[in-house]
Amino acid sequence: MAIRKFRESFKWLIWLVAIAFVAWLGLELGANILNFNWTRVKPWQEGIVAEIGDYQLTIQEYDAAVQRAVAETLAVRGVESLSPEEEEAIRDAVFYQLVDLIRWRKLAEKHGIKLSDKAVLTLVALSPPPALLRDTTLNKNGQFDYQRYLQILNDKRYAPIFAAYEQELRRAVPAEITRGLFLKIPSISRYEMWKEYERNNTKYGFSFINLVYSQIQDTPTGVSEAQLKEFYRKNKKEFRKPPRANLYIVRVDKVPLKIDSLQAKELAETAYEEAKTNWEGAVKVYSEDPASKDRGGVIGWFAIDDQRLPPEIAAAVKNADTGAVLGPFLLPFGWDIIKVVARDTASDSLQLAHILITVKLSQQSKQEIRDSLISFLERAKKEKDFLKLAKEYGFRVDSTGLFSLSDGFIPFVGPDRALLSWIKRAKVGEVSDIIYRPQFYMVAKLIDKREAGVPPYEEVKEEVKRKYVLNYKRQKGLSILEEIKRKLESGVPLDSIPNLYPNLRLGVGSEDSASANAFVRGLVAKDLFFSLLKRVKSGGWRGPYDYKNGAYLVFKRYEVPVSEEEFKEKYQVLLSQEFQKVAMKFMGAFSQELEDLYPLKDYRGYIY
Repeated sequence: MAIRKFRESFKWLIWLVAIAFVAWLGLELGANILNFNWTRVKPWQEGIVAEIGDYQLTIQEYDAAVQRAVAETLAVRGVESLSPEEEEAIRDAVFYQLVDLIRWRKLAEKHGIKLSDKAVLTLVALSPPPALLRDTTLNKNGQFDYQRYLQILNDKRYAPIFAAYEQELRRAVPAEITRGLFLKIPSISRYEMWKEYERNNTKYGFSFINLVYSQIQDTPTGVSEAQLKEFYRKNKKEFRKPPRANLYIVRVDKVPLKIDSLQAKELAETAYEEAKTNWEGAVKVYSEDPASKDRGGVIGWFAIDDQRLPPEIAAAVKNADTGAVLGPFLLPFGWDIIKVVARDTASDSLQLAHILITVKLSQQSKQEIRDSLISFLERAKKEKDFLKLAKEYGFRVDSTGLFSLSDGFIPFVGPDRALLSWIKRAKVGEVSDIIYRPQFYMVAKLIDKREAGVPPYEEVKEEVKRKYVLNYKRQKGLSILEEIKRKLESGVPLDSIPNLYPNLRLGVGSEDSASANAFVRGLVAKDLFFSLLKRVKSGGWRGPYDYKNGAYLVFKRYEVPVSEEEFKEKYQVLLSQEFQKVAMKFMGAFSQELEDLYPLKDYRGYIY
């Protein structure tokens, strides 16, 4: 019986193993046939620099745009090369220009905005490709020969240039058309423009007293916990917080490593040997100082005890003969080789030239830094103790503390919408990809995230205390201003008021013919103040008028209104200014929507 049951169980076991084996075999064969890799290939491993929505920006497209930008910069400046810092800045600027263009292009595609063949031909005819505009063979008397250009439109020799230009037009123009259409959307009210012009240009004669509540020295005593909680309960709206987050930030600067210093030293030693026999040639080949390279490395005249000279160089040149080549000297900015060009014994000064060789971050070192960070990142996404792991790698960790996600600014990072977008999507405990910056790499870990709302009392207890005290001072301040108002109405001169309240540092002033556009000493919350002037009647002290941090007493002597005729004369200029202001505001708000519609995933930190 037992044997039979075992045989039946064994048969089922055999079937299960057989099915599992066939399934495994099928998967393996399928994987081999399809060349499927069980290890998911990362986008940057496939040459993807970034993803903007579903668009993949390739290394080829990005590098080509960077090369064009660098070439244009070199042509404009008339120089042969740029510093590594300048190239990094250009790379960064080009990246975000491309991201912006791609987003608008995707929006154009979404709304069916594209160029017809006829439109492309018209644009090509009216606006020649930049490559041909720079072609000297198409110049006539120093000017671009447009008639000859029209003749070569069908010349097959120029076909590659026109094909590339057509592709660029189809890529870029619909995006610009879409952007232009969106800029036409904001409507501008003539009435609102008039009211703003009137508000900003109406002139007033007035006197005022301004009391800032923080100047009041009295503070409440014997405040109980119960009183603070009651104040918190009644004023909860004042403690409302926007969405907030807290990050750990690991930042790794792109600085030269030891191997870079050794390579620079070897180069400096080679340059020194050549400089002893051929100074001019060595300067042209080795010096990295653009200010002196074209004039034989000459940097000027120096007194023997000139404080501008580093101590080691000053000591070396002091007794050196004219024509002596000295160095190389290791300075904070690199290696320096010095030549004594001439000496003036009368003034005890000498003329110096130099060959500067900087210590630069090599691609090998940059890759080493990046590999270290990638290794750290792979472990950080699996291991819980982020701080311990960072210490193991020798990375410094900063904590941002809770910061507002609505401000667009991240401590230790600055403005970064891509990182903000990641924070909004990520869960607490998640670690970001490598974040690329021209001067450093960075990794972030989300350690806290809170939705908008009123925090519990214990979290904002110190803020409750501060506002409770400020509210106490506010009540006292309003009472003091009522007292001052009675004194002024009884005939006490305005200029004597500060002496009657020496501990308050009151803001007291009078103006004639001042508008909201003018600077008035002692005024804060200026927009509020001039809106008060517009509303109050002339004659007599009015107030106190409470604003966020203080209160005003106001005496309006007269008002000089603006002329509508004057507004009509300036209307076209004002309309252009207002349109630019409204358009910028609109585009700023819409940019956020574009970023949400086509979110950015930036992989540059894994590649460059």
